[in-house]
Amino acid sequence: MSIRDQQYTRYEGPIVERFAWWTIAWISLRTYWRFWRTKLVVLGSWLVPLIFGVLIVGEYAMRSQLGQMGAAEAPGRGPVVIFLQFEVFALALVYVANGCGIISDDLRHRTVQLYFSKPISRFDYAFGKFLCLFLLGALTTIAPAILLSALRVAFFASTEYAGQVAALHAVGVLMSAGLVAVMSAMVVGLSSLTNRTGYAVLGWLGAIIVPLILHAIFGTVSGGHAAAALFSLTGNLTLLGQALLAGGPEFPETVPMWAPFIVTLGLGGAGIAALGRRVSRLEGIA
Repeated sequence: MSIRDQQYTRYEGPIVERFAWWTIAWISLRTYWRFWRTKLVVLGSWLVPLIFGVLIVGEYAMRSQLGQMGAAEAPGRGPVVIFLQFEVFALALVYVANGCGIISDDLRHRTVQLYFSKPISRFDYAFGKFLCLFLLGALTTIAPAILLSALRVAFFASTEYAGQVAALHAVGVLMSAGLVAVMSAMVVGLSSLTNRTGYAVLGWLGAIIVPLILHAIFGTVSGGHAAAALFSLTGNLTLLGQALLAGGPEFPETVPMWAPFIVTLGLGGAGIAALGRRVSRLEGIA
């Protein structure tokens, strides 16, 4: 029996072979967005930016009063770093709800061959899947970071700290983009290691929780040594904030300044390497 007898309508439109990675990313993101759990978790994650927005308004009101008394100090990096640390957990929840199955679902349902029946390359597939998670993470972290930065810069626009606050938040937005890229790479890498999404979820939760426990244990045993922060993603964000952002305690002398950069890039690089290894070993694909 032919396919046309089953009411199948053959696509007769133009076929675009370029930017297949974008098509894969966009279709994957649309698929995720159809789930109610995706909408609920992403909207729930915006509670954190909402709270920070209220705090920014309160900060502006308090600084206005202190400014009248001549006691206002220059704004520091604290709100930026704390916001990014909260976003680590928001991103973790979003990727638990949807994201950990980005590759493992394809492996389990054997849809990889379906992808590669089209004129796409291994790079298109790998980059498209990574970009899908990055866009999902951008909705959670980068978009609210930009809005909060604009709000805080607007409040400080008429003060002597306007330029300093704008530079602070410009770096903060770049750090949020870097955070989303690293966490997306970690998730896509974990997902490529197995064809069972449950294992990928457990691995992802372990990658977030276990380092936090090690951070706490090493910090307690060492009497609060600054190097303990290198164990966790939130700790490395604190060190990166001290290295890149002005205002607040200086970068600790007992930790090499390159260390948090290497650890963070290493996490993302490990994820990309795992994805590349999986995609390069797919069988029956040109």
